[in-house]
Amino acid sequence: MGIPPYRSFYNVKQAFILTSALRSMQYRRSPLRLSRLPAAAATERRSRTKQGARANVVPKPSTSQRKRSGTKGGTRGETGASKSLQKALRILLYMGDNGPALGVTQLASGLSLNKTTVHRLLHAMEKFELIERNPESDRYRLGLKLHELGTRAVESRTLRTEAHRFLMELSRASHETVSLAVPGPGGVLCLDRVDSRDSIINVRTPIGARFPPHCTAAAKAILAYLPEDEVEPIISIMGLTSYTAYTLTTLADVKKNLREAAERGYALDRQETERGLSAVAAPIWSRDGHVIAAVGMAGPTPRFRGKELARKIALTMETTAKISASLGHNDSSREGF
Repeated sequence: MGIPPYRSFYNVKQAFILTSALRSMQYRRSPLRLSRLPAAAATERRSRTKQGARANVVPKPSTSQRKRSGTKGGTRGETGASKSLQKALRILLYMGDNGPALGVTQLASGLSLNKTTVHRLLHAMEKFELIERNPESDRYRLGLKLHELGTRAVESRTLRTEAHRFLMELSRASHETVSLAVPGPGGVLCLDRVDSRDSIINVRTPIGARFPPHCTAAAKAILAYLPEDEVEPIISIMGLTSYTAYTLTTLADVKKNLREAAERGYALDRQETERGLSAVAAPIWSRDGHVIAAVGMAGPTPRFRGKELARKIALTMETTAKISASLGHNDSSREGF
């Protein structure tokens, strides 16, 4: 006979109970096995954490990589260029204080610089016309380019900025074209201009160009307050060209006209530059009481007569007084030509 089904199920059940009991007794005798499992898991977690941290760390560049990046090298280059520039500026300032002409040895001794360095910097500045060398004496002096740059820097960045809004107001009030003139190398230059729609002028002096010194009101308003020994060279550069029958063509007449302008405080152009065109101009004064510029107003001659001329003279002088005050000038005694 075979084994009854219920006996087979009973035997399997007893075997399972016996096996479970034996395993339980085995783990009681060796409790470390159970404690080792969490410890091993914790160790494995710490290991994984360290590996992740290492993966997130950005490696530091090596010395060769830093050199290739050029960071330190670029800094050295900029420092060297800055020092050379400072030395060149020291040379220029020293020449300005101790000129008019100095040799390489004098500059090197006065500035405690190497003669080779001084010669190299002078040669570089000579290329840009900041320095001029006398081939006979082998001495150096400041170049005219510095005067040009200095004039432009002061006038264009200070005077022009301050004056432009006043020029706009004057043009609107007078309905005429107005300009700003400044003394420059070899003459009187047009620094700024505001054109009027109500005025048709054929002769216009472009910004940066020279005014004819003997016949334009703007130029005469400046020359009237310059020393006489400075006026003649300026006039000689452009000459006493005759533009109309009213142009002054002798130096004596021009000087007389400049003295009259200085006495009344403004200059006039009575069709001297162009027939049918007249103008009035007044000087702008600096803080230390020197004429540094002039404001001129020009238009058709019929509008520059009688009461209308008097009004425009007053407007021009009022404008130059405002500009002078904005530059720090106080109304004091003025000496003219």
